[in-house]
Amino acid sequence: MPQDTLTQIKELEAKIQELRSSQVTELKEKLQAARQTVAELEAEIGKLTGKTPVAGKLERRKRTSSEDVRGGILKVLAGSPQGLSQKEVSEATGLNYNTVALFLKKNPKDFKTTGKLRSKRYFLK
Repeated sequence: MPQDTLTQIKELEAKIQELRSSQVTELKEKLQAARQTVAELEAEIGKLTGKTPVAGKLERRKRTSSEDVRGGILKVLAGSPQGLSQKEVSEATGLNYNTVALFLKKNPKDFKTTGKLRSKRYFLK
């Protein structure tokens, strides 16, 4: 290959690299503008719903500790001598139904039960 062709190839490669670099810069600027727009929209949503955005995200629910789950379920069952279903325990404690069901399933020795399936009621031992 002649020297002239090699020089042209190098010049074209440099131009390609420069174009890619400018495209990356342009895309980064667009991304930054989009993130700003999202932050503004989240702030508006927060004003309307009463939830405050935290670091660009809406505030997430806090995880309920095992002790809080146990304490809430025991307290509700202690106050109910006729026993409660899983759904009633969930509604009375304000805990998610699946959380209550899993807790009761994992701790059968702490409770006595009557009935089957939907008519199953839980009591404290």
